[in-house]
Amino acid sequence: MKILDRYSSMSRLSLDKILRLRIVGIITKEVHGRDILERLIKSQTMDIQSFEWQMQLRFYWENEDCIIRQTITKFIYNYVFINLKFFF
Repeated sequence: MKILDRYSSMSRLSLDKILRLRIVGIITKEVHGRDILERLIKSQTMDIQSFEWQMQLRFYWENEDCIIRQTITKFIYNYVFINLKFFF
């Protein structure tokens, strides 16, 4: 990936500590995202009900609601049912 090569080149420059930490954080996030996508493609995950997809969901408490996030989508969890309100 060209973007990872660029980030990798940047990380070898003479950078202050904070900027280096940011670059390393971006690299880590990009590599993780790439690996997840490769795994989903390799396992031919095509259904949002599949475990491979659902294990990527992240759950958060906001006020009294349990929020499920995946990439740029946001769901309100209603225990048995998911309220299909998308927030972008």
